Amino acid sequence: MVDDIARERAIYQALKAVDEVAAALQTHLMEEHGAEAERAAAQSTFTNSLKLLRQARERIGEGLRAVEADDIAESDRISLRNE
Repeated sequence: MVDDIARERAIYQALKAVDEVAAALQTHLMEEHGAEAERAAAQSTFTNSLKLLRQARERIGEGLRAVEADDIAESDRISLRNE
């Protein structure tokens, strides 16, 4: 049982880190390159990248839900929710 808990925590930490990187990339694309966050925005390299990041973050969210991230997040000391 302890191994399952440790594995789920490791998966949670990895998924959380990837999600944070994706969020930073999204912010960078919008702030520095003027990429449009709207789904109906004109297509460009930046909006295509945003679309891919959005899809990736949706999949990451599915993974976080699968490992019951809400339960793990309560004990996560590294979280913006704790600030």
